[in-house]
Amino acid sequence: MAKLVIAQGGASGYLSGNSLPAMALAVAMNSSIIKIDVALTADDEVIVLTSPNISQLTNVAEVFPARARDEGSYYAMDFTLNEIRLLTLRAPKNHSPVESQPNLRIPTFAETLALISALDRNLEKTSSIAVELKQNWLHRNTGKDLSRSVLSILQKFGYTGQMGRTFLMSFDEMELRRIQQELLPEMEMNIKLVQLIESNEGQECMLQEQGEWQSYNYDWMFYKSGLRKLSKTVAAIGLPKHMLVDSKGKLLQSDFVINAHDLGILLFTFPIEKGATGQLPFVHSFNEELEFLYFTADIDGIITGYCENALQYLRKRREEPVPFPSLENTTGGDPLRLT
Repeated sequence: MAKLVIAQGGASGYLSGNSLPAMALAVAMNSSIIKIDVALTADDEVIVLTSPNISQLTNVAEVFPARARDEGSYYAMDFTLNEIRLLTLRAPKNHSPVESQPNLRIPTFAETLALISALDRNLEKTSSIAVELKQNWLHRNTGKDLSRSVLSILQKFGYTGQMGRTFLMSFDEMELRRIQQELLPEMEMNIKLVQLIESNEGQECMLQEQGEWQSYNYDWMFYKSGLRKLSKTVAAIGLPKHMLVDSKGKLLQSDFVINAHDLGILLFTFPIEKGATGQLPFVHSFNEELEFLYFTADIDGIITGYCENALQYLRKRREEPVPFPSLENTTGGDPLRLT
């Protein structure tokens, strides 16, 4: 199978992530899959943004200084769509002022799909998309059904899964099971699901236990029994690269990769960034990291905002294959985590 380049928030390495220009650029660059992050507003409109917490993403503190929650943060679900439209996106830290696009605003999910569909028609192509449901637990806690709202819009735009070009991602395994067992049959859709994994201290998926919010524990997913359970629901798993390899280049989950592939599960990894601070410490360039993750770790897809750089690397490798030097002791995962 061809290696995949999944454009995080569109071409977010070059333009503000999840903005309409970033989505258009990702389509024009022929990214394998365009990843769109979604959340809900107070009036249940699906919008496209990197996180439901919009404190750092936008100028919300300047426009609505009195609307922060008790802990000082601002959340999209506390504002109507009309209020959201008054905000502008802040430039990513790695972008210069010239690249900042200061007037970019948060688009709706429907606007984003309309843009991608229009570009597809004009360019005579069919783009694949992966939609990440951001923090389902946070929406559920306020009585909102993000999954159903997103599926309804996908259905309206013809992304029903019949062409195999639509993925739905979440860190919430229970929500993915609900989607697979209840929502997709009810709506006669056949979308591929992707289980995302983070550290057991993260906040992408939280559970309420004895009145307190606790981070979800993903450890069971690394066992063969866990993978077999996941394989009944998901087509792919996405996990951070630091879970796959240590700082010296030793593979940490080689058996996990083999077992997942044996079950027909694709594996994606993230974050893949440019610059020494964001790269694996034992590689010397963006391309070396891609070579290692794709062909030593045997990952099927990388999630990156630098989609054009990744696509150029794959094109060049097909034309001039230069394998990344094999490292000593790169095999052997943690046998205690496999049963």
